[in-house]
Amino acid sequence: MKAQFAIPLAIFAVWGLAGCGKAPDAAFSPNTQKLKPLIQEARDKIAESLLVNFGTPNQLVAWEKFPIDYGKPAPQADSSDDRSEPGWRLKLGRNYYMQHCQHCHGVSGDGNGPTARFLNPLPRDYRLGKFKFKSTHGPMMPSRNDLKHILEQGIPGTYMPSFVLLGDEKLELIVDYVRWLSIRGNMEIRMAQELATLFATEKDVAQALLDDETKKLKRSDVIADVKKSMDTEFPGIIDNIAAELAEAWTTADLPESAVVPTRKRKLPTPKSIDNGKKLFLSQVEGKKTECTKCHGLMGRGDGSQTEEFLVIKDSNPEQKYEVVGLHDDWGHPIRPRDLTRGIYRGGRRPIDIYRRVHEGIPGTPMSGFASVLKPEEIWDVVNYVLSIPFDGKQSAYPTELNEEEDKKEVVTTEN
Repeated sequence: MKAQFAIPLAIFAVWGLAGCGKAPDAAFSPNTQKLKPLIQEARDKIAESLLVNFGTPNQLVAWEKFPIDYGKPAPQADSSDDRSEPGWRLKLGRNYYMQHCQHCHGVSGDGNGPTARFLNPLPRDYRLGKFKFKSTHGPMMPSRNDLKHILEQGIPGTYMPSFVLLGDEKLELIVDYVRWLSIRGNMEIRMAQELATLFATEKDVAQALLDDETKKLKRSDVIADVKKSMDTEFPGIIDNIAAELAEAWTTADLPESAVVPTRKRKLPTPKSIDNGKKLFLSQVEGKKTECTKCHGLMGRGDGSQTEEFLVIKDSNPEQKYEVVGLHDDWGHPIRPRDLTRGIYRGGRRPIDIYRRVHEGIPGTPMSGFASVLKPEEIWDVVNYVLSIPFDGKQSAYPTELNEEEDKKEVVTTEN
């Protein structure tokens, strides 16, 4: 079930003027990189689906399959109140996003807003459905609270500021709109991947013509066959992708999806800090962490991999980046965190560092060590990491725990 909501054009007038005339209509930009291999007919199919199911920035469509509160009309609201129409939360979320986020993250959430090219690191591209800093396990989506936490705290060491002064309601509206943009972008990518399996790529069409021994087959004949397959399979593909994304975002908000230590933080004693250092340096038998390959022996972010030409992830045939060092899943060069500075983009609370070590950082080469380290060992690493800015002599957040509490375990569901 879908509901369509009209959006006033006036809010987009800040984009610029075409001479003395009307500002150009806002539009979601296509993901050209992911669509490039497809034949034009397949690209048109995807564009049509996105228009029907998500609309345009000026004419939003609320697809109720997804776990997003679009906003039901308030019973007491009059016609002049934004809350009087269905979908008011989606509209207001869009408005606040455009005011505060669009100039960096872009209209489509592609991280390509007008100020993005001046920033380092670049703003997040939501379309992959990957968010670096979250509390949930592995490849799971972030919870609503994770996204709101980022908006409240900002990301230290970047141009992402805190928006805590906007207040809870506005932040929650922005969170739902960001989720909506991510779902839309991820739908586009997934549809492109699925159509590629139906041989709807230029490469497949060329191969079909090459394999034609009679040489009577025309490009139009191959395209016609592909279109038949798309017409038959595409509706089911859309439904399956939408169902998977809806489940993924719903699951992220379940309590059991959060990484919760099964042991409380250890006291940051000299012994714990020393144990953490040994684990960091891979000096404990059977505990191969290799943290120094990226972060360096002193934690300065100058490990050996920062000077190597590394293999492009999922490249086939295998290729290497043209720039030395690490890259994220968006293809952007990144540097490992210089831990001596005490600036942690995902948060500096001990639980934030614990989750980074436990699960890694999605979209980056930083992997998790839950299968290598025990919870108490992860806390040792946390205590060491938080001590690096102090030359290992003490750990930040000395702790409010006492020794008796430290002996207790947090009762949670084992994962």
